[in-house]
Amino acid sequence: MLIRCAAVVVISSLLVESAEIKGKVSSVVRGEPLARVQVSLVETGASTTSSSDGSFSIRGLTAGKYTIKVNAVGYRLATATASLSSQDETREFDITLVPDNFRRTDTVEVRGDVFQGADSVSVNEINLTSSEIRESSTVFADDPFRAIQAMPGVSASGNNELFAEFSVLGAPFKNVGVYLDDVLIPGPFHNLRNVENGASVSLLTSETVDEIKLLPVAYPEKYGDDIGAVLDLRTRDGSRTPPLFRLAIGMADTDLLGEGQLGHAKRGSWLASARKSYLGYLVRNRIGDHFSDISFYDGDFKLSYDLTPGQNLNLYTLAGHTNVDVRSSVQTLDANSFKKGTGDFIFSRLGWRWAISPRLLLDNRGAYIRQPFVQRNAFGDTLTNAAYSEWVAGSDVRWSWSNNAVLAGGWTLRRLQDYSASYFNPGQSTAMSFVLTGTALRTSGYLQQAGTLLSGRLHLFGSIRVDAQQGFDAHPFSPQFSTAFQLRRSTQLQFGIGHYDQLQFTASASAGQGCFAEAELLEHSNHYTASLEQRFADTFRVRLQGFARRSAELFGRHVPGSCGGPQLETRLSPFQRNYERGVQVVLQRRTANGLSGWLGYTLTYARQSLRVANPSSGMQLFTEYFPSGQDQRHSVNGFGTYRWFPTVNLSAKVLYGSGFPAGFAAATGPGNEITLIPVPGLGTYFRADIRVDKCWAFSRWKLTSYGEVLNVTDHDNRLLTGTLVVNGQFLLESQRSLPITPTAGLVFEF
Repeated sequence: MLIRCAAVVVISSLLVESAEIKGKVSSVVRGEPLARVQVSLVETGASTTSSSDGSFSIRGLTAGKYTIKVNAVGYRLATATASLSSQDETREFDITLVPDNFRRTDTVEVRGDVFQGADSVSVNEINLTSSEIRESSTVFADDPFRAIQAMPGVSASGNNELFAEFSVLGAPFKNVGVYLDDVLIPGPFHNLRNVENGASVSLLTSETVDEIKLLPVAYPEKYGDDIGAVLDLRTRDGSRTPPLFRLAIGMADTDLLGEGQLGHAKRGSWLASARKSYLGYLVRNRIGDHFSDISFYDGDFKLSYDLTPGQNLNLYTLAGHTNVDVRSSVQTLDANSFKKGTGDFIFSRLGWRWAISPRLLLDNRGAYIRQPFVQRNAFGDTLTNAAYSEWVAGSDVRWSWSNNAVLAGGWTLRRLQDYSASYFNPGQSTAMSFVLTGTALRTSGYLQQAGTLLSGRLHLFGSIRVDAQQGFDAHPFSPQFSTAFQLRRSTQLQFGIGHYDQLQFTASASAGQGCFAEAELLEHSNHYTASLEQRFADTFRVRLQGFARRSAELFGRHVPGSCGGPQLETRLSPFQRNYERGVQVVLQRRTANGLSGWLGYTLTYARQSLRVANPSSGMQLFTEYFPSGQDQRHSVNGFGTYRWFPTVNLSAKVLYGSGFPAGFAAATGPGNEITLIPVPGLGTYFRADIRVDKCWAFSRWKLTSYGEVLNVTDHDNRLLTGTLVVNGQFLLESQRSLPITPTAGLVFEF
């Protein structure tokens, strides 16, 4: 008994006098405590896991020096050193973890609203964080545009999962404005025109995009360059730390990324990435050899430097090259059939931000865009040689003239140039050519005001815009207004209305090659939205929204004998009318701990009416409204991610669509009137993907393996490949899309 008591005394004494390392782990975003994070000591191998409040403790230590290693899947490896000088000393640490695809900083990024970001709560938006972009992009194609297709109300165009284009609440991709760091850009995709039996991927990757913001309806006039919806992409700066590198080797591509600080004073940073893809091989292996072989490489580079504490200079360049080899089940050697082609995309932006005072910010930018491509036949003769280019300059001013009001305004000047040369029977004596060219200056300006009243319960936002284009007399004026009212602390009503007008830029035939009878001049659209949102515990929300758009495309006729100029009659006539309306329900939870993601259901009616001519009288009339190519009645978008263990993360994505129409057919009625008959679509679309990430942390580097199974249910999703008319009946030709497809890869971070 005496011996046992002595042992207890000795053990208790050691426990009391032992040293301890403890602390708290949090995320760099909003400072949220992180649970299920592995904390270990390199020297002893002792480890623990952080609790729900992010706290950890390692006891029973002796005096000495220790290296603390903090690891969690999806976050960069963090280390710290601790020196314990006595047996009873306690050292406490606050450790901040940074997501893998987030720039490393020494400060915590605080945002006022977990769902809204920095924008006014009266602006209707859905955003994706950097972590959500990475997890909802597929391993098959590490493409942020695949993450966008998983957002509520968004569907891959025509349910074609191989292409990066998408529709938003019934608006086609051609009416979605894509902004990259405040510059409107054409679709940044690896693909060529008229290539339908292949795949497309954007030049961007989930590792370089910091945030994605989707503005589906009634958006600010700052983004009024298109009439359907807005996609706002923000690239991230490099980390202001010693150099960091990331190498990802997968079945679809290989990526290399590096980043780090500029100078010892940490006044700037650099980031560079490069990617080589073999996506075409994988697509043809899973779907069929007749699918086009599309291979590409791309890269981007960003520099950011603080000239003074209030001034920042930044340069960003994105470039890529695409090779296409068209495959066909019946290969022909037609001199006018597209066989091989190449395309390039170049985007470069120089920006200067000046915080003149804590309340006044000036943001200037200049950019250059070029997108050339060449298409050839099987003999190597050129069929098409085209290039689109653009110079951009602009400024934005933001003035917080009171604690509850922000006034902003800006202007943009764009020089647009388009060239296209097409050849018929190239390399033969009967060769012919057709050239389209166009150059124009386009200017726009906007002004917007945001403010709050009634002790912050009422939020108001209004904006106006004016556009002009060289050669046209029209100067569209576009207003927008939205408001949000806080019924209770966690309940909000939101309303929005907007009018959008956009002049169109089209190339014209060169002199001596004929004139177009009509040229598209103007598109306009009216937007309406109302929503009710309920919050729970600040991390979960339920949102019910109703929306409507009504738009038209207007055409003007060339003045006789004016082929050399863009002069048009002032009287405009509509050529096409559209409307989209419906309702949407979204459930969303956003947190660094536990299950995070969303589930959205959207009911959409998308209709259009076309102007046609009666074959007997020649009178032009509009058809009845019929389903447009974006009329997918029901759609479901779901995504969820969960860090199961400190080193294991699970995520899943579910997409459902009731089906898009395949097109329409013209028919003559009893009175020789023209009617348009919709062609039945391809049926429902369903796809479920699952993904697992597992990481291992070493002393100076980290290894992550990932695996994903696309279309885990092996659903038979069909792709439209053509139409046939047999005995007056329209028949669809289709090809199965991706079957169940497993992919995997490795990521090295050092």
